[in-house]
Amino acid sequence: MEAQTLSSDTVKIKKTTPVEEKSGLSMSVELTFDGAQKLLHSWELLDLSATPRVATAKANFFLPFISEMPEKQTPYVALWKKDGAPDGILIGRLSIRSPLIKIAKWRIPMLRLRTLNITEGGLEALSAETALQQKKYLQALLSSGDIDCISIFRLNPDGEAGRALEGGLGKSSNVRPLKLARWFTELIDDHGNPVVTNSAKTRSGFRQKDRKLVKAFGDSVEVREVSDPGDVEDFLGEAVKIVAASYQKSIGVGVQDDEAWKTTSRIHAENGSFRGYLLVANGESIAYGVGPLVDGTFTLLATSFLPKYRKLAPGTYLLRRIIERLQDEGVRWIDYGIGDYSYKELYGTMRREDALMDFYASSPRARIARVVHILANSATSFLQTSGLLERLKKIRRTLIDRRRKTKSDSGRK
Repeated sequence: MEAQTLSSDTVKIKKTTPVEEKSGLSMSVELTFDGAQKLLHSWELLDLSATPRVATAKANFFLPFISEMPEKQTPYVALWKKDGAPDGILIGRLSIRSPLIKIAKWRIPMLRLRTLNITEGGLEALSAETALQQKKYLQALLSSGDIDCISIFRLNPDGEAGRALEGGLGKSSNVRPLKLARWFTELIDDHGNPVVTNSAKTRSGFRQKDRKLVKAFGDSVEVREVSDPGDVEDFLGEAVKIVAASYQKSIGVGVQDDEAWKTTSRIHAENGSFRGYLLVANGESIAYGVGPLVDGTFTLLATSFLPKYRKLAPGTYLLRRIIERLQDEGVRWIDYGIGDYSYKELYGTMRREDALMDFYASSPRARIARVVHILANSATSFLQTSGLLERLKKIRRTLIDRRRKTKSDSGRK
């Protein structure tokens, strides 16, 4: 196997040339934008829409996005082939950065490490054989001394790659992964027919709630859909106003008036994948939902509503309209993202637990980071399993609501 040392402002790493194995497996690695584009194009020719897809792992999002990140990022893409056909992919970026170590939501400052970040949806294999080769490749990469850390963001445990990495890469490098609940709704079946997800009684209750909301606004209710790049800025502005009126503003979730939201939304819109939905009643935007639609999967990145209309449930009214529209378009999946929430359980048809996986090399910095990471994940797991984390969230939300009510009452005086 020939190796060529590549140098960048981030990490020096040895790039292997394509290797053909006796088993019919081969792999190629690219660390340039053009090379990565070619490998990703080969992978994306496959039809994988039978399972939920991830927009951020698409070449037309991933490569432009990392090219606009403030710190230098080098693409790292590996493609495995089996008998000449694509059978596995690794989509990541090389950088020198501090590992993302948290206790619940609180980040711990750490030393900067040479890191391979594998993006969400960026490690897949179509066969167990290829998944095993991916595992061996990551083990060799850690042992090479070129990098300190491999971080895999939200790995699907049900895929071949997830099963292969269930036991990690080795006792001396593993950190116990954090598991994150994730809900999906299957909108249509294999024959393109809409999937009915609730009982007749529940659907009847939905219709009653819908009529109540429409009547409350004198039938002046509409859902506006935004996908054109020229309309994205105005949509984000409306969404920010809704978030500002809710508890989400205080905890930094939902659409924010920042460069991250503007950049990701612009890239999705330029790719034709941006979908924004506004529920407008009597000319006022009272709820929104937003996310990308890629390869048969709509990912709901954020949603919220004006708290003053809480009793009318505008958020779930809008969600039902989004589901209907996506079914009409023939979209296969909705991905609700991370978290167990009652509305996800009500509408969802599939739940899984994605994993945040981090592996460390043997350098002194990496060893220190691994110990801290193990302790932080243990603390987070305790907070989750004991119920303390959920109680802390409820307390925080109560305090935020009280503070907002106090400000509102003061404004009326």
